[in-house]
Amino acid sequence: MSVSQSITSDWRALRSVYNSAFACSLGFFVVRFLLPIIAYASMGASAIQVALIFSLLTLGAALFSPVAGRAAKRGRRRESIFFGATVRALAYTGMAISIIFLDVNMLIINSLIWGLGAAFYQVGSDAEISERVLRENRAEAFGRRAAANGRGQVIGAFIGFTLLFTLENIMVIFLFYAASNLIGGLIVVRHRPPLEKQREIPNGLGGVSVVGLGIAALVIAAALDTFISALLSPFVELYILEVFTTDILLVALVYLPGGIISGMFGGYMGRFADHKSKIGIVSAAVIVGALSTLGLVFVPAVFAFPVDLLMVALLFSIGTVTGTMAYTVMSSIFGTAYEGRASEGFGMFESAMGFSRFSAPLVGGILWDFLDPTAPFILVGLSGFVLVPIYAYGMKKYEQAVQQQKEP
Repeated sequence: MSVSQSITSDWRALRSVYNSAFACSLGFFVVRFLLPIIAYASMGASAIQVALIFSLLTLGAALFSPVAGRAAKRGRRRESIFFGATVRALAYTGMAISIIFLDVNMLIINSLIWGLGAAFYQVGSDAEISERVLRENRAEAFGRRAAANGRGQVIGAFIGFTLLFTLENIMVIFLFYAASNLIGGLIVVRHRPPLEKQREIPNGLGGVSVVGLGIAALVIAAALDTFISALLSPFVELYILEVFTTDILLVALVYLPGGIISGMFGGYMGRFADHKSKIGIVSAAVIVGALSTLGLVFVPAVFAFPVDLLMVALLFSIGTVTGTMAYTVMSSIFGTAYEGRASEGFGMFESAMGFSRFSAPLVGGILWDFLDPTAPFILVGLSGFVLVPIYAYGMKKYEQAVQQQKEP
């Protein structure tokens, strides 16, 4: 029996990582939901400035992910997670201060700091999850983290809106999320399991052959996909408020079903993705995402209130299911391609995604300001279909390489 066959996935070791993900994701929805509204309505920011806030949330990740990849080596992955969570806690505190002074520039700076923390947290977490489980369980492992994130966002949204409507003090919300990130960082270093046993890396799946596996094509496709999706990230809530309803709470409720689905079934979706066609899952996610985006443009013309909002919630929920499975598939593939040195692989991957997330909202802001608020949505909806052939090519090459490695 080989070494790899005698080792099982260490789910116990990942409990603290998932608990940390839950704590650190409590603020994701409300903060990302409130930031564009605060900047646009309270600080008088232009659409381009709103886009810059979102872009800088990811510029830090793009710039520092390669550094995080080198720092989060075997034995230092949890320190990377702790450092990232602590930096994000500081950023949340800075955002609270910027709200007190209604200073959009301070908000922009703290968005960059938040991105720095995200780089170390995400790369450290990706590497820890990837190296603790066997190849056949990787999608499920990342699905469980997606579930923890989903639960955190739903519960965090409930807490955040409760604080908002009872205390009527947005600053308190950001300080609460700063504290939750500190707790999330402490969880992973306080509960530190022994290092995993070294596994033999199968021939054909090491770092030298990743280009032959189709990883290059997949990174290109994922970067383009991320760019296209991120065009909209600062503007979805603004668009819904402008076209569908002016009630902020109703807009938040549109996202609720998708968050509940992700929180309850993320692990099951990952387990499903481990054993089904990776090409089919990712292609379906891209197509559904494109159709959902186009739906935001055409739903108001077809359905009246409140059916239009119910249709948007349905589109978002379907997109959550396919998107979660596609995310677990891509994370599993990348973890396998860089098995044994996952931190380096995920550092490069997150950097590529980060630069896409940085540039895309700026392009979306220009389209919003100088053309029409629907322009980014139409562009995204039509562009998504171009990605399917690129994804299919990369997946096919990857699966061919895995099959060849299994053959004697």
